[in-house]
Amino acid sequence: IGAIVAASDEFRRRTRGIGVLSAEQVRQYGVSGPAARASGVDFDLRRDEPYLAYPDLAGVLRVVTREEGDCLARYECLLGQAEVALDLVDACATRLASLPPGPLSARLPKVLRVPEGELYAWTEGPLGLNGYYLVSRGGKTPWRLKVRSASFSNVQVLGELVPGHRVGDLTAILGSLFFITGDMDR
Repeated sequence: IGAIVAASDEFRRRTRGIGVLSAEQVRQYGVSGPAARASGVDFDLRRDEPYLAYPDLAGVLRVVTREEGDCLARYECLLGQAEVALDLVDACATRLASLPPGPLSARLPKVLRVPEGELYAWTEGPLGLNGYYLVSRGGKTPWRLKVRSASFSNVQVLGELVPGHRVGDLTAILGSLFFITGDMDR
């Protein structure tokens, strides 16, 4: 136990005050998810514009925020978000157990025609907001589809966070922005 506490103390020492991201920078760069909430930006799409089953889970859904905006606050927000996710899973499992027996799936047609027009929708993902822009001419496939993941915006702020820090701090800064490399090139 002592080694775990010592490691935790060392982690806190190496991440506290490192890579501070202000709420203004969050807004300027479009940072979202736990990286934004660690800077005091209290926005979660699941609570603020609920969709799917989230209105029924409002009593379970909590938004974890911090004010410090540093690497430690970002990690704490992500850990808090994981705890909330487990609570949401428990609430969904309880709700499913109370449903009457029977199939839980719906039959869908093999081909879905997308109505003509354009649509933008967004969802709250584990790392932040994902946006989907769809343009259709009324055929079986969309004419245009653009996906905006949280990773692209979250990594854009690196130029603001890195100057003035040691090379050894880069690991903590990069890791605390919670991005997926494959998402950045969209």
